[in-house]
Amino acid sequence: MNLLLLVLLHVVGAVGGLLLRKFRLPAGALVGAMLAVMLFNSFSTMLPAYPYTLRIVVQIISGLVIGTRFSRSDVQSLKTMAVPVIVLVTVLLATNLVFAFIMEDTTVLSFMTSFFACAPGGVSDLALVATDFGAVMEHVALLQLFRLTLVIIVFPPMIRSMLKIKHPPFDSEQKVNQGTQKRTKTLLHYILTFACALGGGLLLYVLNVPAGAILGSIIAVAILNIVGQNACYPSKVKVLVQIFAGTYIGSKITAQTFMEVDILIVPALILTVELFVMAFLSAFILHKVCKMDWATALFSSTPGGIQEMGLISDELGLETPKIVLMHTFRILAVLGVLPVLAGMFG
Repeated sequence: MNLLLLVLLHVVGAVGGLLLRKFRLPAGALVGAMLAVMLFNSFSTMLPAYPYTLRIVVQIISGLVIGTRFSRSDVQSLKTMAVPVIVLVTVLLATNLVFAFIMEDTTVLSFMTSFFACAPGGVSDLALVATDFGAVMEHVALLQLFRLTLVIIVFPPMIRSMLKIKHPPFDSEQKVNQGTQKRTKTLLHYILTFACALGGGLLLYVLNVPAGAILGSIIAVAILNIVGQNACYPSKVKVLVQIFAGTYIGSKITAQTFMEVDILIVPALILTVELFVMAFLSAFILHKVCKMDWATALFSSTPGGIQEMGLISDELGLETPKIVLMHTFRILAVLGVLPVLAGMFG
């Protein structure tokens, strides 16, 4: 029964994803799937919890898509990223602390709940860590989910419109996989790429590295592409992984989510202001101090997930390797430094 309901959940996500993709919105498949499942899930109590194993598989395939964007020239450019990473992490954590105090003073939430709710980290990771410091896990998780949803829906089209980024035609980058290559050779490349992604993702996942499944997959596929320049995947994989990612995010929103909305309206408004301050202040400093272009700086400073921001930047044809690197260190810094700051100020 649960299997049939899970299939139904992804059918709903696929319908919503493909519908919004027709309108050529940034990451339309991801956003459409998320909204469709969110609405469906809000009016239904029969849907099962999203399988953890399937979530790991989606992260690994997302890492595969992102990892193919790395090339030898990207490795050379990443050597200059130390200063931008330090600047980004410093600004984000400082902004996090300031808005945590504001949220504590103006709402009924405690400092610890406010602190972890304002953090630019992962939804599930921060909710679990927050419990150890006396924060209300449910409120942290809901506000973090609100942050991720807002980032995915609002920021990509806003940044695209601001910077006049043209949307590339569907599957344009997959043309390199067609043409003169023989079908058998391409099939071998597909198998090798998927094997590397699976091996790398499972390795870092077993080693309990934060976001290990997606990071391991990115690293393994990037190495394959840098060494042999032959990492590739079928053109439809990118759409499928966006639909699966959107379905997972949408499945986290239930009727219970809306029942607690009255307590979290003001914190959500404060969090919205923080997102814009965090993104544009960090991007401005990166642009002026580190001479990073606006598009890369904004996407690097927008606190979404590695998977989501990597897929969206890839679809818009931005400097995905740099953006993924910045988000990777952001999440590692948040998970590593945030508990220390919580102990100091809490």
